[in-house]
Amino acid sequence: MQQAWDDSADLIVAGFGAAGACAAIAAADLGASVILLEKQPRSWHTPSTRASGGQVTAVSDPERALPYFDRCAGGLVPLEVSRAWVQSAATVVAWVERVLGLKMTRLIGAEHPEWPGSEAVSAWGAAEAYPFGERSRDVQQTMSAAERARLAPAPRGGEVLFQALSAAVEKRERIRVLYECPANRLIRDSDGRIAGVQADSSTGTRRLQARRAVVLTCGGYEFDKEMKAGYLRAPDIHFYGSPMNSGDGVRMAQAVGADLWHMNSMIGRAVAHFELDGRDYNFLIKIAGGGYVLTDRHGKRFANEKMQEDSRHDFYFELIHYDTERAEYPRIPCYWFFDQRRMQFGPPVSGSAAAGPHRYPWSADSEAEIARGWLHRANSFEELAARAGIADPKEAARTLAAYNEGCRSKADPTKADPFGRPAASLVPLDEPPFYCMPLYPGGSNTSGGPRRNKHAQVLDAFGEPIPGLYEAGELGQAVGALYPAFGASLSDALCFGRIAAGHALGDTS
Repeated sequence: MQQAWDDSADLIVAGFGAAGACAAIAAADLGASVILLEKQPRSWHTPSTRASGGQVTAVSDPERALPYFDRCAGGLVPLEVSRAWVQSAATVVAWVERVLGLKMTRLIGAEHPEWPGSEAVSAWGAAEAYPFGERSRDVQQTMSAAERARLAPAPRGGEVLFQALSAAVEKRERIRVLYECPANRLIRDSDGRIAGVQADSSTGTRRLQARRAVVLTCGGYEFDKEMKAGYLRAPDIHFYGSPMNSGDGVRMAQAVGADLWHMNSMIGRAVAHFELDGRDYNFLIKIAGGGYVLTDRHGKRFANEKMQEDSRHDFYFELIHYDTERAEYPRIPCYWFFDQRRMQFGPPVSGSAAAGPHRYPWSADSEAEIARGWLHRANSFEELAARAGIADPKEAARTLAAYNEGCRSKADPTKADPFGRPAASLVPLDEPPFYCMPLYPGGSNTSGGPRRNKHAQVLDAFGEPIPGLYEAGELGQAVGALYPAFGASLSDALCFGRIAAGHALGDTS
């Protein structure tokens, strides 16, 4: 005889981040009851959304945007799934404003503006968090660190967005949130349909019945070492999102026969990574302000660093190059060089490391981090490269001298920079002392996971939907080879969260 259910709802949503919140809100607004399970305690509930910029990719014309999204997918996402995304992304800003009560503002266009369809793609954020709107990046480049600090809003964009999502969840009586109650198994009925979940709680194992469906929104596998080693394209990849994203959804879906897709994909760029007292601390870096150069471990430049300054997500591909002759990844870590001119803009990192209970507040003058050996300082390039651990300090010094010479020749594009950096970015490193920080490939999240269809249903190895099982967000998100625009991960969460809830409850509007 089957064990009795401990509780039930029309929809069970596993994971209270942006995707889970959106799925729960959409379901409740369709008249369904929802149990929303969360792994973290309420006291430090910090999903990756809160550590993000809070930007959301939207489209103005789905048909014009579709070829662009399909090209970014790189053959890893079926056209019909991308079509479902862009159709939902055409209404996502209006949904946020109407349901969450945030006033949104356009921030920046597509990440690959030269591609057809990019003109219909843009990133939006809450006006409260981005007071300069689309001018924010250019305006802030011309401001002093003190001016930026004075004018910047207290909450980050991700904090603003998630506060609005949380408030919307809390005010809906049909949604019940169970904190410290992570799902660990999916339960099938006698017909093979997903009928509920098994979850851990302070009182022991609970069996929760989903009368209509289960939606997995429990994140990727950024903090599962075995999955990262087995699936990602290179070692030593580090993430600053929620440490609770440890592959739970991948394992639960696999256990009921789910197929997986683009497991080697992630959303990344160069990040700072350090260890302290047995814990990892990973940071976004703030490369702008003065000159900058990135070299490999042998002291050689390898790419146009302006991509990293612009936070382009395809810079990640530059970092994971494998040298077959040396049998090494020469750019893991790579090394960021800058001078005293950059230090006037404040700390070289952004935020306080990963979302979670353990935060690291970077010192205002970076002296504590220099003392820890996280940031190196010296009065000559060669001495600095040696302190940082570069294999050939003399080569690093030659590289930096060549960069400075290019800065002096920047009026002639053919001589200025062999990697094609724009002239405005060619600021010499000529104000000692000089600084160097190791950087690693990393970012916000992995994007692989269970394969989904256009309805956000999880598919089995034969491409058939697993009855009663859906997903949204970074767990198997519809981002393939390249990131379409800032906020694509949150766009996937808000769009496929709504798609999953609507299809599971039979809403065709």
